[in-house]
Amino acid sequence: MKSFLSLLLLCPFGFAYDIGDTVSPEIAARLGIENDSRIYVVDFFASWCGSCRKELPLIAELRRRSDPGEVVIVGVDTDKNVEKGRAFRQMLKTRGHLNFPAVEDPDSQIIGTFDPVGMPAVYLIKNGKVAATLFGATDDIDRVIEARIKEL
Repeated sequence: MKSFLSLLLLCPFGFAYDIGDTVSPEIAARLGIENDSRIYVVDFFASWCGSCRKELPLIAELRRRSDPGEVVIVGVDTDKNVEKGRAFRQMLKTRGHLNFPAVEDPDSQIIGTFDPVGMPAVYLIKNGKVAATLFGATDDIDRVIEARIKEL
């Protein structure tokens, strides 16, 4: 019992998605994920994350190269300050560095459910299940994601 309580304290939401886990219907609905064969690239980012600022233009480039019938990219803006997050996303859009939908998660419900090990965090979801993950700064993230997609 003591170890179970410790686990809950370490993971405040009591659960973190791992490879093979099915994404809950509530979270899937918020992200626009359908239970189909397309691969959903879920990218968690925030305005305060320097690595996110470097990776978002590459993810936008991946979006330009991808067939939307096969790959869908969804961003999750984890900024607590909604206005700051909106201004950040607008600046990215103006520069052409955000060409995919992004949902706001100021209350950490989405990121808390995924509970990534670091930021930025990318999850690849196929058929409603987590198929792959990438945590932390990754050089050439667009190429790395493309390689992972090919493996699926």
